[in-house]
Amino acid sequence: MGKMEIHFIKRFPGMILLCWTAFFVVFGSLSVQLPSAVQGPGLYTHGASHEVQKILEERLGILPEPIIILFNKQAEVKQTMFEQAIGNTLHSIGRLNGMTFLMSPLDHPELMNDDAAYALIGFGNSPEQQQAISKQIRRLLPESEGISVQLTGKTIIQEDVNKSSMHDFMVAERIGIPAAFIILLLAFGGILYALIPVLMGLLTVSAAMGLTVVISRIWGLELSNFILNVIPMTGLALSLDFAFIITSRFREEMGKGANPEEALRATLSTAGRAVYFSAVCVACGLIGVSFIPMPMFESAALCSLIVVILAAAINLSLVPALLVLMSPLIRRSRSAVKLPGPSYKLWLFWADRVMRRPLQVMGAAGLMLLVLLLPAFGLVTEVPDASSLPAAAESRQAEETIRARFQMEGKSEVLAVLLAAGNSFTQTELQAASDWFKEVNHDVSVISVKPLSGLRSGQSNESALGDLAVFRITLTGKPGSAEVHQWLRDAEQKAARSGVRIWLGGEAKSIQEVKDAVAHSLPNMLGFIAISNLLVLLMAFRSFLIPLKAFMMNILSILASFGVLVLVFQTGSTGLPPEKIAIMVPVFVFGLVFGVSMDYGVFLLSRMSEAFEETGDADEAIRRGMAATGKIITSAAAILIAVTLPFAFGEVVGVRQLGVGIASAVLIDVTLIRLLLVPSLMRLLGHLNWWMPRWLLLLLPNQRRN
Repeated sequence: MGKMEIHFIKRFPGMILLCWTAFFVVFGSLSVQLPSAVQGPGLYTHGASHEVQKILEERLGILPEPIIILFNKQAEVKQTMFEQAIGNTLHSIGRLNGMTFLMSPLDHPELMNDDAAYALIGFGNSPEQQQAISKQIRRLLPESEGISVQLTGKTIIQEDVNKSSMHDFMVAERIGIPAAFIILLLAFGGILYALIPVLMGLLTVSAAMGLTVVISRIWGLELSNFILNVIPMTGLALSLDFAFIITSRFREEMGKGANPEEALRATLSTAGRAVYFSAVCVACGLIGVSFIPMPMFESAALCSLIVVILAAAINLSLVPALLVLMSPLIRRSRSAVKLPGPSYKLWLFWADRVMRRPLQVMGAAGLMLLVLLLPAFGLVTEVPDASSLPAAAESRQAEETIRARFQMEGKSEVLAVLLAAGNSFTQTELQAASDWFKEVNHDVSVISVKPLSGLRSGQSNESALGDLAVFRITLTGKPGSAEVHQWLRDAEQKAARSGVRIWLGGEAKSIQEVKDAVAHSLPNMLGFIAISNLLVLLMAFRSFLIPLKAFMMNILSILASFGVLVLVFQTGSTGLPPEKIAIMVPVFVFGLVFGVSMDYGVFLLSRMSEAFEETGDADEAIRRGMAATGKIITSAAAILIAVTLPFAFGEVVGVRQLGVGIASAVLIDVTLIRLLLVPSLMRLLGHLNWWMPRWLLLLLPNQRRN
């Protein structure tokens, strides 16, 4: 940060405070509207399955996300009474405005068995109107003795996920923020200093939520409901850490006897510089996440970028302004923060012990990391569905009942849509389609191929409509299984060679496309994150090996956290029911934690670089860097764990896994990596840590600290 910016903050702290206050009032007031602005999970691609949904909706009137009403009766209830209750309920619902189709079990026997039945209802409304419709439907549901009625379907499941996500956020906020405040109180020894990071975290989250609402409305963005947890988790973690680092350094400088302007200059040129480069690293990680072409990853990356920019801007302007205003209070208590204190001496002692036997320390830390890394190779992901909700959720219970009672387990349904090149099928196209279906029918994985019944006012449409034909293919294997996904890929390739336009859709196809999109995007995502972070760190430290080492250390901590996820959730070894990892969790853990870990790495390495510039002694630089940052990094990591770990006890499975993944990655990073591997490896490298090829040094912009 330049002299002009520092001078402005020193001269006009009140104006900065006033401008940010107005900003928080405007955008913070809009934060409550975020739950109504989000839509579904956004886990879909614009591939074949999406095209099939559009065709079914536009040509057959079948909405892709109908509301499902499940009727259950007890054994003593007569069938006639059961059918009468179904008919009366659907008749009342049929009078609601906006209904586009109704498929009743009374007209379609396949939707009814002895004591259960379900109906499909479609409303051509926006997601916001769908929520109002579901409330109206609930008011019309009967309360008959012996008959229960439940709602499910993607719209209803989405509503429940949104409610559970907000519940998880509120619970995490009630636990995490007080815990973070206690950690800050212990670290600073004063309420006033501890309040600043907590206040910055809350303001960052509320402003980011409101700003997201405004941006989504201006550009018409599709927001995933996953952001309801990503924004608070990221905002609290980053802003609390940034504010803590800035405040700690300012207080340290004031404790050395510096005046407010000198303390501000030293703080922003050191801790502020670390915050700036950390924010850039986090932003690079999030931009990499947006490479995955799905609304969930794109919207979550965008919202997290808003959080990162706000967190950096607030902590590089508002926090220094507050510290300047508070400087008279800090000056009066400066004797309490003089160095070297007990904490400095403790971390100096630790650095000496680690550096005395670097090979042994590195070997022990590497072995512990290996133990955590090995389970990561067995990580299996899945696309989350209703099972991500609590077992007591009505929409999940209804979904599971329908699957168990009306759809045989271990089978998948695929929709095959045939489109003519012109206004009707030619003989050549019909022959090619017939050959394709014959080949499909002879496949041992195929159970049946049947024309699809349409859903238009309760009546069946024809399977062939001149230039369109739709068929339902039933396969052996679950929708998320590798066997079904390979069958879909092979069938698509055969269709491409047949000469007729055949689109495949359905749940299994959608899951396959999601998994393929993630797999195909990962190399670009990882490559961008690696290259961008290495370039940022090259500019930050003007060293060749330090960025490379920091990158490798981050990779190790993140992969080890994947191992923890497998042990906690996938193996069932912790007593929890075994469950696969939600497909978005490893991506977001990598994208978020990679940058957040850089926060600690940049701060630690910045202090080491400062000491190296002063002394020219590599060992002394490592000792001083660890001693000066040990307490701060440990406290900052504890704060981050405090605000993310409570999400591990949430109601939504993906949120729980994300909380555990981030918390474990940070814990591994701040213990095995920062306290053991980094100092021991730097001790072994010595002066090579700050080595830089002369030609590369000439390419970097000249940086001078103010």
